[in-house]
Amino acid sequence: MATDKLHVIGWLLVSILVSGLCKNITGRPLHVPLAVVHKLLAVLCLILLLFRIVGTLRIFTAPPALPVAIVVFAVAYIAAFVTGAIQSTPACASFFWLNLHRIASAIAATACAVAARLIATTARP
Repeated sequence: MATDKLHVIGWLLVSILVSGLCKNITGRPLHVPLAVVHKLLAVLCLILLLFRIVGTLRIFTAPPALPVAIVVFAVAYIAAFVTGAIQSTPACASFFWLNLHRIASAIAATACAVAARLIATTARP
């Protein structure tokens, strides 16, 4: 049950990354719908992370690096969320915020992969 919640969060994170990449690749007609989907997926993932991840982690005997990876992921995810929100304001949209958003997203994705790997190795029987 707890690993199912992790799978949902993992698939949401992949969907957020894919929708963000597709938003940059596609032309103008699909930009707005993909931006809305990207933002809604990010909000949904943030809500699930806030309410579910603590209960899920209680099941595992966590290695010491896992809380560090989770904290790095959380800070980077919130930074990506904030920079994405700042980019939504037309007056503040610039390459500076876009680059910060990309860097924060890359750090969050890396920390998430490290945390998932640590959880997968710990959860094995």
